[in-house]
Parts: sequence; C-alpha cells; structure tokens
Amino acid sequence: MSQSTTIHVSAEELLRLQRRRKQYNQAVLADAPARRRRLALYVRTMPGVDPEPWFEPLRLEAARQGWKVGREIHDDCGPLAPQQSPGWLRARKLQHEGYVDGVLIPDRSHISQDSAEYETELRFVSERLCVTALLRPEAGHAEAGRPCSPDR
Repeated sequence: MSQSTTIHVSAEELLRLQRRRKQYNQAVLADAPARRRRLALYVRTMPGVDPEPWFEPLRLEAARQGWKVGREIHDDCGPLAPQQSPGWLRARKLQHEGYVDGVLIPDRSHISQDSAEYETELRFVSERLCVTALLRPEAGHAEAGRPCSPDR
C-alpha cells in the first residue's frame, strides 16, 4: 500500500518531523476548547487503486478517538507535491474554512515523502488551529501498526 516513489529519510529526520507535528498538535489542543473533533480522512493512492483498505482503519481510529468524520477525501494522483494534489488542496480548504478540525492520514507519505513539503503542510494545518493525526507516526517503523493520536 505504499506510494511508488520512495525517498530515504534518516531516523533522526523522522523523529524530528514527529516531534514537530506533536508540538503543533499540542499547541492547537492546548488552546482549543474540549469538544468532539471533526476530522477529514485523507488517502492518496496511485491511479486506479481502491482506497477502501486505507479508509477502513482510518474510520476505526476516528471512532476509537471519539472523532467525527467530516469528509473522506481520496486522491488518486500518485506521488505529486501536496500543492499539486487536488484532494489535498480540498482538505486544506476544509481546514482553512473551519469545516473540519484537522486531518487523519495513514502515514506521512499520503501528504508527502519530502520532508520540507511535509513540514510546510504541518505548519499550514497548525496555523488553521487544526491537527494532523497519523495512524502510523513518522518514526513508526518501531511502532508499526500502532495508532498515533494527535498528541503522540
């Protein structure tokens, strides 16, 4: 289920990105009133690939966390830059306009495997007072299969 283009990223870089995402999410959650969050589920696949195997665990995680699913967004554009992915642009717009409180994705590659692009998108989400939640955290090879809530 991985994207076709693989970029090698060091373990240190993955941990740095994970810490950055956690910091952004904690800042948003600390300033936000306690309420049920509404997240968009976002999946990016290669053209013609069924997204359902990705969406099902996202739905289960949203239910486990007590989150409402605001939208399910599927990009079948393959590994484009986030700013060229129509579905990701729709997810950004929903967050910017306040229709959802964040996004839940299987892993960072669904946004971008490029660290700079990924970090730019994390910042954008955070600046809209939204969270980025992953099923598998950036440094998730050691925690494979373990869900990742926004504060982890």
